[in-house]
Amino acid sequence: MSNQDVTKHTKSLLTLPNIQYLVQGLDVLLQTNLDGDNRTKVIQLRDELLSYINSIFTDYE
Repeated sequence: MSNQDVTKHTKSLLTLPNIQYLVQGLDVLLQTNLDGDNRTKVIQLRDELLSYINSIFTDYE
């Protein structure tokens, strides 16, 4: 896969509904029995995705 194909594929995956779906999935995952390190990684990823969503809306204010 060329670099241009990877960029196009990545952009198509990062839609707002997909990011919201990922955040919801991470919230569900946090309700399971994760150890400390994995739990920390899930929380960080969820927070990064939420920050990304929020930055989209603040860019349009």
